[in-house]
Parts: sequence; C-alpha cells; structure tokens
Amino acid sequence: MFPRSIPRSCGAISAALMLVGMLVNIAGAQQVPKRIEMELLTAEGFRSEDARPWIELLASLNVENVRIRSPKDGDQLGIRIDGTTAHITGQLLADGRLSLPKGKFYRSDKASLSTWLSKLTTGGEEAITDKPVHFGLFPRQFVETHDALAVRVDFVTEGKLPRDVLKSISERITLSFVTDTNSKAALASEEPMTDELLGLASGTAIAATLRPLGLVMVPELSSGKVRLRIKSSTEVTESWPIGWPSESTPRELCPDLFKFLNVEVSNTPVGESMKAIAGRLKLILLVDHNGLARGDIDLAKTKVSLPKTNTFYARALERLLFQAKLKHELRIDEAGTPFLWVSPLR
Repeated sequence: MFPRSIPRSCGAISAALMLVGMLVNIAGAQQVPKRIEMELLTAEGFRSEDARPWIELLASLNVENVRIRSPKDGDQLGIRIDGTTAHITGQLLADGRLSLPKGKFYRSDKASLSTWLSKLTTGGEEAITDKPVHFGLFPRQFVETHDALAVRVDFVTEGKLPRDVLKSISERITLSFVTDTNSKAALASEEPMTDELLGLASGTAIAATLRPLGLVMVPELSSGKVRLRIKSSTEVTESWPIGWPSESTPRELCPDLFKFLNVEVSNTPVGESMKAIAGRLKLILLVDHNGLARGDIDLAKTKVSLPKTNTFYARALERLLFQAKLKHELRIDEAGTPFLWVSPLR
C-alpha cells in the first residue's frame, strides 16, 4: 500500500529558511524591474570607436537610454532599482569587455549578456547578486514560497481521496501544481486519507498527503514564477518536508507535553493510544506510513501497555511508542504550529 520511499532530511532546508528569512526582513521589499537603463563608464584605454557597437548591441537586448561617459570620483558599479526601472552602472574596459555586477562580457557574449539581463528582470537584483538556496530558488523566493504555504487547511481530510484533498488545497493557495504522467497515475489512487490535516499549514499538509503515494512536492521556478511540481520521490534529491525542526524547545512549543497525569494502559492498540494522547494535547498527529510499511508495523494490531503510574505526557508517549518500535518528534508547520510526527525507530 505504501511505497518504500525514504523521507528527505529537512534540517538543512530549515536552517537555510531561518537564515534567509532574517536577510529578507533586513533587505525590505524586493523590486523586480521591467525596464533597464545603463550608464557606462569608460576605463582608461577604452577605444571610443567601440562605443556605438555596444549601444547597438544593448539596444537589441531591450536596454534603454544607454549613456557612455568618463568616470567621476565616487562612481561605483552597481544596480539601483527605482519602481519598475533598473538603473545599471557598468564599465567599458580597455580590452573591449563590458563589466557589470557579477559579470564581464565581450560583444560576442550576447547570449550570456541576455541571460544576465533576463535574470534581473525576472528575479530582481538578488538574482544577480545572490546564490540559490534550495530548489533553485533565491532567498526571497524561498521565503515567499514558505509563507504562501502557511495557509491553513480548513476542511476535514480523513476519509477523502488524496487528489480531492490536493485540489481543495490548491484552491486556497496562490501557487499552482504541475504534474507529470507518473504523478498523475499515483494520484489516481482510490485509497482514502487516514490522516486528519484540519488546521495544518498547506505546505506540510501537501507533503503529508503525497508521501504515502510515493510522491513529493518540489518548488520550481518557471518564467520568473514559483510553481509546485509533484514528482515521484525516487526522481529527486530534495523535496518539501513534512514539517520543520523548531528553534524552540518542545517545552516551549507545547508545555502540556510535560504536564503530569495518572495513566494506565492495558493491551491497547498503539494507534489508539497515541491518538488519545494527541487529542488531550490538542496536537495534530501525523504518521510516517511509509516507514511503518517498511517495518511491518500495524498500528491497529500492535498492542502496548503501561502500568499504572504518574508521569508526564511526553514520557508516557515515549514508553508506549517504544514498545511498537516507534518514536515521536515535535515539528512545526509553515505557520509555526506544532504537531506530532510519529515514525519508526531508526
């Protein structure tokens, strides 16, 4: 029923998200220009007869208002974006090359120069000055994708078909799905959802819906816009995770996990026990169905017990799950809401 795909680690992605999130907050709103103007400074030794060919070449690449002049004190190469117009200061070198931020071009490098300009008009200045962080996305695109996937699921999912759940989520977010032949075949599954995702952020919910089908979600950039490609987990090395590690401690995320209670469990299915605890804690419970299938662990048939004792919820859950060769982890979704992730012991 569940494919043997292995989940990708989300630690590196989470660390990058926190870092670029801070950088984006510092940088302010990103502007993506539609028009480009250039002011080119002539280096010593630059031949004046080379000016017109450069003006003509840049005009053919839709660069407007090209101005060539001698440098002055304080001049610096750079990009300044004002509304929808990028003002670029570059330099024409003695060897005939055009020097721009993060790039030097001969007139014969028209294709490379065109790519440089295209990056600027589709991704803004960061597409020139920054490196992609994950999924080929630049820092701001990555953070904006994460934020777009923070929309909460506001409908019941348990018992519904995965494709219907995804369709409903797609109607509530601003990003679009892209599928291929293999993913469409997997999404044709008539096996209903066993997880209840109500209240969970869309990104985590999508990943949790896809995983039992052997599928993953991979954000990708197309024509300057981010879209969500659904692929087989065997075809990718990086995919959107089911939740994220948190900088906060479990006690900070869910203080009730450490509340004491009198508890006694006698020969009860582990699935029933962990759902009862999650319910008392008002935490969404997600299960690594693929891992359970690999380990031949049946939540309904595997019985657990706990002698009458006074302990805290986290400890009780740990002891019960251990008997079924399982463990729990507190993760957060894209909205920062904690949930329980149960998976096999490694």
